[in-house]
Amino acid sequence: MTVPQPKLADVAAAAGVSPTTVSRVLNDRGYLSQKTKDAVHAAMAELGYRPNAIARSLQQRSSRLVGIIFPTVAHPFYGQMAEALETRLAGAGYKVLLCDSAGRPDRERRHLDMLLANQVDGIITGAHSQVVGDYPGLRAPVVTIDRPKGHDFPDISCDNRTVMRELTRGVIARGARRILHLTSSRDPQAPRLLGHAEAMAEARLEPAVLRPEPSRGWWPDPEQIDPVLDRAWEAAAAPEAVMCSNDLLAAAVLSWARRRGLRVPRDLQVTGFDGSAASRIFYPELSTVVQPYGAMAREAVAAILAAVDGEPLPAGTRELPATIDWRETTRPA
Repeated sequence: MTVPQPKLADVAAAAGVSPTTVSRVLNDRGYLSQKTKDAVHAAMAELGYRPNAIARSLQQRSSRLVGIIFPTVAHPFYGQMAEALETRLAGAGYKVLLCDSAGRPDRERRHLDMLLANQVDGIITGAHSQVVGDYPGLRAPVVTIDRPKGHDFPDISCDNRTVMRELTRGVIARGARRILHLTSSRDPQAPRLLGHAEAMAEARLEPAVLRPEPSRGWWPDPEQIDPVLDRAWEAAAAPEAVMCSNDLLAAAVLSWARRRGLRVPRDLQVTGFDGSAASRIFYPELSTVVQPYGAMAREAVAAILAAVDGEPLPAGTRELPATIDWRETTRPA
């Protein structure tokens, strides 16, 4: 026999108050004595009453939900970013619907359809496609993470260009002159590429940029990475350092160096970019840019919550300073 779910009226009767008072306790509206609040919560606990979240969201015109769309949560950057966003949103009383688009526009569109059907209060996305920017009649405020191009939404990122310029200067100061920049970006105007090129030009060094063929997944494929590095190393002037546009590429370089019998950093210096917690378990410990995950999450959530309160979304890109953690894969300056 199925036991009927208790209703709001049952809680009111058990607490000795009106249904309106129970509703006010649930929505934290109006002045109520602590004695009344305690009586209502005690009655809810005794009856096993659970508020109807959908009904409350309709009444409040807020779902208290925020959607997050990332191209993958397996990548350390997106995984740590998702954790930082969820923690910040939970502290503000919001729940998260986390969507992994696998880098596929069709999946991203389906996720958007689902999020809007659930009347989310806002969307935070780091997806690489133009699906969100082209979505017709998008009614929820949108903030992007590290995706400044191809849309009019506010974007939160670290100051990629500046910190990559400083990282390159640091590698040059550590004795490297023949520097290979390994990147997954196909955009020649990508900020990290521009910052690297600026520092190389300052030192009157010729930049060398290599773009391996895209891997089948988000993890670098040795079948794509190793031939590129083999050709560079066997050239007349082998690189003295390999600077990577993310930590996963750097991990692939370290793996290749071990297989080739190279000593890092004596034979080859290596740097990454992202600085997620996972980068600390690489061996040797990776010298890398540490992105400001907490500050980026704070800025993105603040923009979404301000929009929920009726304030306009900020325009343009908000670039936050990042730091460089010099570890074991580079020599002392």
